[in-house]
Amino acid sequence: MQKLFEIAGLFLLSSVKFLFAPSTTVAAGYNFVETLIITISGGLFGVFLFFYSGKWIIEKWASFFPKKKTERIFSRKNKFIISTKNKFGIAGLAALMGVISIPLAAFLAARYFRYNPRTIPYLVASICIWSLGLTFFSIVVKQSVF
Repeated sequence: MQKLFEIAGLFLLSSVKFLFAPSTTVAAGYNFVETLIITISGGLFGVFLFFYSGKWIIEKWASFFPKKKTERIFSRKNKFIISTKNKFGIAGLAALMGVISIPLAAFLAARYFRYNPRTIPYLVASICIWSLGLTFFSIVVKQSVF
């Protein structure tokens, strides 16, 4: 029963702060394949949960507070956000998903790329690639230290 709670905790860690999940899972004594299964499934759970809940929150927010037709003001911050979005797109956001938290990345994807059909596949691929890389790195470090 304790092992089940440990796996659930690692699963939830993977769904929220993915950068530390593979190394924590390896440190807990799981092998390469078990670590991949736990971190990928937790990461995918987090992506789907936060993407679709973010999408729902954005839609509800828009229905409660409709935009008024006003003259647009392009501040320095707005220009930076739009230029970054146009330059890097969903691929850039997915590439940063391992460094920033999954909830933030999924919410930003829901905010700026919710109608793009490639959004979910990019986020899923990002989780798998980050999990492979971080797990491999964690295993190598553990074997070289111990």
